Amino acid sequence: MRHRRHRSRLNRTTEHRTALMRNLARALLEHEIIKTTEPKAKQLRQFVERLVTIAKDGIRAADPAGVTLAKRRLAFSYLQDKEAVKRLFDVVAPRCMDRPGGYTRVVRCGRRMGDGAPMAYIEFVDRPVIIPEVDEKPAPKSRRRRPSESATA
Repeated sequence: MRHRRHRSRLNRTTEHRTALMRNLARALLEHEIIKTTEPKAKQLRQFVERLVTIAKDGIRAADPAGVTLAKRRLAFSYLQDKEAVKRLFDVVAPRCMDRPGGYTRVVRCGRRMGDGAPMAYIEFVDRPVIIPEVDEKPAPKSRRRRPSESATA
């Protein structure tokens, strides 16, 4: 029986939905924040939280040499991308070791201009925030010329 087994299908076939989640997860692991529609972000949150938990379990169960081959292969079966798995195990999961869950955050950001779809940012909660340095420089002087008096006569 399939009682209470609801999962949003996003109006896509199984293969399309799987490929969509893989691509969005790769993008999130690469950039650590992405903008997508709100239903996709909510679905991606479940997908990525499961991956981070797999990576954390792999790090905890690692032998002294740090090899986590079984969990890396399991994560690769979800992502199908070696660079994304490497980033998941080397960068993202160690940052989340002391957090018992809730590794991502979905922030609504209004509606899309063309079709009015609700948009949202999804990001890792522990991602480093880069604040650009601002140099204190005086404002540049305007280069516009004043009109000459003879030309206005």
